Amino acid sequence: MREHEVPTHVQAEDKVLLWLTFPQIVAVVAVCALAYGAFRYFPFGPSEFRLGIAVVFGITGIALAVGKVGGRGLPLVAADLLKFNLGARRYAGAPAQLARSEAPPVPEAKPDPLRLLVKKAAAGVGKAARAARNKGHRPFRPHSWFGKRRPRGAERANGGKAATPNVRETQSRKPWYKLLAVAGLLALTVLVLPPTALADDPDDEDPGWRLDEIYFEPPDPVPGRRVFIERLAVSGNTAQVSLRAAHDLDLKVRVFGGRTGKTLKMGANSVLHSGERKSYNLTLDGPKPSFTFSWTDSLGFSGAVSLKSNQIPYPLPSADGELCDLEMTSLEWTPGSIRGVVASECISETRQEVDLPVYGGHFSQSVPALLDASVTGITGTVAVAAGPHRTTANFVPGGETHFRLPVPDRQAVHGLEITAELAATLNVPLPPMLTTTHHPARTDVYRRTVSLSCGECSVSRTVTIRVYHEEHVRAVENQRAPVTRTRPETLPLAEALGVGTDNPFRYLTVPPPKPPPPRAEQTGVGDSSWWSWWPW
Repeated sequence: MREHEVPTHVQAEDKVLLWLTFPQIVAVVAVCALAYGAFRYFPFGPSEFRLGIAVVFGITGIALAVGKVGGRGLPLVAADLLKFNLGARRYAGAPAQLARSEAPPVPEAKPDPLRLLVKKAAAGVGKAARAARNKGHRPFRPHSWFGKRRPRGAERANGGKAATPNVRETQSRKPWYKLLAVAGLLALTVLVLPPTALADDPDDEDPGWRLDEIYFEPPDPVPGRRVFIERLAVSGNTAQVSLRAAHDLDLKVRVFGGRTGKTLKMGANSVLHSGERKSYNLTLDGPKPSFTFSWTDSLGFSGAVSLKSNQIPYPLPSADGELCDLEMTSLEWTPGSIRGVVASECISETRQEVDLPVYGGHFSQSVPALLDASVTGITGTVAVAAGPHRTTANFVPGGETHFRLPVPDRQAVHGLEITAELAATLNVPLPPMLTTTHHPARTDVYRRTVSLSCGECSVSRTVTIRVYHEEHVRAVENQRAPVTRTRPETLPLAEALGVGTDNPFRYLTVPPPKPPPPRAEQTGVGDSSWWSWWPW
């Protein structure tokens, strides 16, 4: 099962439904409930009027809870506008222009912005009441909304009996309908307006409460590496990685592999202090393994360092040759150098093709022959290159060849090229060779004395014998000494084997903490109690 980790330090709230956050959903539900309550339980007016009030209240509340202007909520925009229109002004000219020859008069104590707002609203209500009185409407009497009405002048004149009004006078007795929108907006502004909107904050550094942000000021990021890789060694199906922490942190190690390279194979958690080093034996699985080292430091920041598949030398290369089979058993990177071990298995006997003379002398003939040969010795070098950096090592037949390649001490991916140049000395025994001799035609004359005896008499004569030899060739078998041959061989062990290197270790330099910004404070002008602005 794949593991997903969501960071918790991001300055943004989770979206619960569509693009709405949880506070926005709660505010929308509350506004809809209040709008339904206004439609259902409003004390007077026809159903159309109550429905209009509910719709206006609902749309206004939802717009204030969800709407934004320039990425900021409508309550914050309304608070800024109210602060700008009702708050104190700031002089934009040069300070020298404010110099006076005489002391300035003592300014009058002005009420706070809420009192000014209530005063303006009361002035508007008074104007509406006077206009209604001049037009013959009934004066504004809030006490008559609930319970019994006070007797009017006509009732007192008739002995307490109510006069029968006409239809036109009855329809005109609704002055509060015109003031209902003003009162609703005033109440909504007082309830929704945050207290920090009226704060005397010249620098405007405190963003106040927002609906779409988490209520804390994130710290400034501290640049610099937290984790450095100081050793990477691959041997078989295991990689050993040494990490060193530049600051106190919680470290999580994750190993991915499998057929696609995205399957989580193993993990480990540990706590490292500044300057501490720790090694991990990690399993290599699949064609494209990778490692991820995620951390969370004591400063409240998090991050990760990864080793991708092109930075891990896996699988280690091997090559099969006629003389030797080579296999890289280990490859290790440490700051400044790359070390490796190449193991070899070489042959002791082989077959060598030679141009073998069969006859010699008067008649000669040679045929190609594949003869058994014994290997008397193998020599060579192993050349390793990574870009402009090169090195060579003497080849050890039937053993392990160690090499060391100097590389720059910096973060990079080095592509290794490893080539083995070998030469074998062969001892090839040769079979016996026939040496031929040409003999031309000749006659051999032999003289012999022949004696014949018969009784007492004997006769001796000299006889001449002639022997004729035809032309012919005679062959004689001769043993030959073995010959020595040299067989060269070039084995490309690796063409572009990637090895990842890291920068040298440095401790994390933490800057001194910044002084906290000045907090916004209320400036009291006159009596600024919350209950002092009500008109009683």
